[in-house]
Amino acid sequence: MISQKNNDCRIKVFFPAVKLTMTYVDVSASARELEQCHQAGPSAGMVLGEALAGVALLGSELTQPGETVTMRMRVSGPVQGVLVEANSQGDLRGYPYQKILPDCDKREIFDTAELFGDRGSMEVICSLPGKIISSASCEIQPVSVTETVERYFSRSLQRMAVADVCAVRSGPMLDGARGVLVECMPDGDTEAFDRVHQLFEDNTVFANLQDGSDVKTICEVLGVAIAKIGKPEPLRFACHCSQERVEGMLAGLPNDDLEELIAKGKPTEIYCHMCGTRYAVPVARMEEIRKER
Repeated sequence: MISQKNNDCRIKVFFPAVKLTMTYVDVSASARELEQCHQAGPSAGMVLGEALAGVALLGSELTQPGETVTMRMRVSGPVQGVLVEANSQGDLRGYPYQKILPDCDKREIFDTAELFGDRGSMEVICSLPGKIISSASCEIQPVSVTETVERYFSRSLQRMAVADVCAVRSGPMLDGARGVLVECMPDGDTEAFDRVHQLFEDNTVFANLQDGSDVKTICEVLGVAIAKIGKPEPLRFACHCSQERVEGMLAGLPNDDLEELIAKGKPTEIYCHMCGTRYAVPVARMEEIRKER
């Protein structure tokens, strides 16, 4: 199933005078759609929004057709973890480990720091179909999507970068989910980067993301010299699961397992973990699969 297009995007910016780069992402529509598909509660929806913004930032590193980056966080907090993916075509998908958190969902203010807990681990995998290109993992404390993105750049890629992500909710649905990453190039102006870094540290950038500031406003906030703003790259929620793939999975089961499903005399239901879509395979179709063997 592939969703309809939305207005989400990733925009890359270059500051030539100081040789800093910036990546800005807005994944608000994708986060809302995915939250609905999973029927996630407001707490899990906030976590999912931040995670989608984080993996969209990591997706700016993808260069090969079909390449995918997967970000997995396992955490001590009540949400337990989150797994999200972005590919080189701009497709986003993922899920929180716990979708409904009764105690947390009752609140009017949602603190993702509490949902993540005080300890956890992160894993970032870059892959092509049937091939892992690279894999990085480590313990993280404090636990946050921002910390995961920054750790990946600093420890795995050995690059100087600072990031922030923000999900905003004022009602039953997410208002927005956005992220910013600024990187200092090898020959970049480290003093200029330090000044930008301070704007992340004192929550100036976070406050602007929270207010829904666009890429031009963020550039002005950073106070860096003339910016070259690239064309928006479209992002969208999209999952490539399908009825055909589900039936293909059943066709690959051992004979005894397929016979057991047929013997139950009712459709077999399978859910896609990545997008929450439910598929039902009727008994008659399973019998056809058996005959096709």
